Amino acid sequence: MEALKTMESRYPIEFTVPAFGAGSFYIQEDLRNEFYSHYHRHKEIQISYILKGRGSVVIGNLIQPFFENEIYILKANDPHIFIKETPDDEQIHVVHIFVAFDKMQAFFNMQELHRIRDIFKLLDSSKKLLQKYSLPIRSIFQSLLREDGLPKLMRVLEIFDYLIANEKEMISLYSGLPESNFNDKVGVRINEVLRYSLENYNKEISIDAVAKLIHMTPSAFCKYFKKHTMKTYVTFLNEIRIEKACQLLINKSTENISEVAYQCGFNTVVHFNRVFKHILHSSPSEFLHRHAVNLA
Repeated sequence: MEALKTMESRYPIEFTVPAFGAGSFYIQEDLRNEFYSHYHRHKEIQISYILKGRGSVVIGNLIQPFFENEIYILKANDPHIFIKETPDDEQIHVVHIFVAFDKMQAFFNMQELHRIRDIFKLLDSSKKLLQKYSLPIRSIFQSLLREDGLPKLMRVLEIFDYLIANEKEMISLYSGLPESNFNDKVGVRINEVLRYSLENYNKEISIDAVAKLIHMTPSAFCKYFKKHTMKTYVTFLNEIRIEKACQLLINKSTENISEVAYQCGFNTVVHFNRVFKHILHSSPSEFLHRHAVNLA
């Protein structure tokens, strides 16, 4: 196994991440102020343990919060981006394992590895493990940064064995986005729209303004966005706003639902409540109550 070699190879500008080095497993540590800031994909399966940090993750056209001590298993070629939502001077800390199946067919054909091979090959979507299932192997992910050669390989196999044992606890992150819908040019354009939306969701955003970002007419943009994300832009923007509202409610940044609505870009509380219920099938107050019960 071989760690990623240079900053350039770790953090490529390209939408499709290039192969790193000549090895079959790649271990990457992100210990810095921000995640890689482009919506991107790669042919390797990515297993990421969030040691420190919280924020939002976008996978395909699905957006949701992520928290410390969660594991994400990202399907090959699923476009994704992690966005930090902690103070600027607070670092994130994540350990990633990249599994290159095209280089490892003989390895995974070993009888003892058939189960994990099948889990990886038959992934119908990206997955995640919640904190209570991830915490038991936190130290193993951390050990990957201190070891090399055979000891590192043994730690990776321990992680694989744990994933096999907890397969039923994995939560699907299926977004319904066809893999073939994305290429590098599309990725660059969608990245522009995504970054703008995440930075300005709390303001009024017009279709005209977003269309201009990628040099399209409003009509052409609406068709283009729906074709490549299977959602209208308004639906996607509302999902971002509701996800941010959920984080404000969960973190008790404010207990005033009206204030949450305005902080997340809604002009009226009535509209906020309607959109919230449409997306989450519950009212904000019901959501808060359910969250409190789950923590109890």
